[in-house]
Amino acid sequence: MINKKNVPEKCKFLLSQWKENLNLTNYEKTKFKDILNQLDFQIKKLDKKELQVSVYGRVGVGKSSLLNALIEKQVFPTDIINGNTKTLKSYKWSKRFKTLNKVELIDSPGIDEINNANKEELNFHNVLDTDLILFVIDSDITCIELNYIEELLRYDKPILLVLNRCDQWNSKEAKLILSSIHKKLSFYENKLKIALVASSPREAIIKTDGKVRSKQKSPKVDILKRELKDIINDSGELFLCINSLRIADQFYKLLKENRLLKKKEAAQSLIGKYATLKASGVAINPFLMIDLITGLACDSALVIQLSKLYGLEVGGPSARQLVKKLSLQNSLLGGAQIGIQVTLNIFKQILILAAPLTGGLSLAPTAPIAIAQIFLAIHATKLIGRLAAYKFLIGTNRNDGKPRLMLNYLLKKNADLRIMLGGFRLLASNMDKNKNFLLP
Repeated sequence: MINKKNVPEKCKFLLSQWKENLNLTNYEKTKFKDILNQLDFQIKKLDKKELQVSVYGRVGVGKSSLLNALIEKQVFPTDIINGNTKTLKSYKWSKRFKTLNKVELIDSPGIDEINNANKEELNFHNVLDTDLILFVIDSDITCIELNYIEELLRYDKPILLVLNRCDQWNSKEAKLILSSIHKKLSFYENKLKIALVASSPREAIIKTDGKVRSKQKSPKVDILKRELKDIINDSGELFLCINSLRIADQFYKLLKENRLLKKKEAAQSLIGKYATLKASGVAINPFLMIDLITGLACDSALVIQLSKLYGLEVGGPSARQLVKKLSLQNSLLGGAQIGIQVTLNIFKQILILAAPLTGGLSLAPTAPIAIAQIFLAIHATKLIGRLAAYKFLIGTNRNDGKPRLMLNYLLKKNADLRIMLGGFRLLASNMDKNKNFLLP
């Protein structure tokens, strides 16, 4: 666990400091206006301690009736016809919380009731912007629901799973349903706790004339209400921090992708210059150690210049550390390159030493060796430049990855949050599609 009292202040300070150091151009401010406004709005929520809790799920699972039962008022319209909710609707919860000034409950359309892909995506992202999601189901979990849960978890969204209409089953049936749900959610690091509710239970009444009618009964949501209040009291501000950092990290990825794409040709030209410089040094220098030291210095300088070009500046020590890391990760840049260089240098030295004995004839084969060394230097430099650009794109070092680093820190240090988020292992998986087209 972590000291939760200090986290919100640290988070706000980190984000404000991080934003100031981005050095956004006017073009970038305009291009990313929407997500920057979204980030500012979330930071204001964090500052004002205002949490948003939304319900999400298929059409007809009882999302609106669940919210009405929680607030004990008929605020959100319901109907016997499924799909009554067409737009997002919100209401301030009257309950008091320890660390928050306001908790807003938000109703959303069902995930399969909007017959428009664009509107469906917009609804998903609107729910995504809220801080805690009550994902409502009313039976065994379906493939559609499972897909949406996994998608929300990939966006670092805390989820509380709610099984509605539990009054419809006996204890044996309920156990079978819960067992099936847990099997389908096996990717969760720990067994997920599922809240059982009956937001709008009805009882069959037989009239004197023999007709059967249903009578409204009191909702069974007290356990969920207590759990939800405890969760919000305990982790409400952390949810606000997570959402702020998530949006910041999402924006930073878009910013880096845009910069890499715009500077692609300039980066290719820069890498070409350093490859030529490195190749020239290899061609005129006969000593291996000098080659390697000069190569490291050249590659480090290339990384520094690339970082400046992309507006993601790193210092000399960080650049050298990155070059070493890339060399170790890549067989050609690591042991294979050194092995080839050693072999070629040994041959070259033998041929040079043998020159007096052969009347200079042994010097002839040194030219192809030098050419091979030049091609190796050029290829290695290009590969270093490309790998460095990829690291800039996905990197989370202390200089440029603060939102992601702090988000990871919060999730690693809080076991309860990790359970709600499906386990940190899932979150750490690579979401990015192939980004090779961005690289020089």
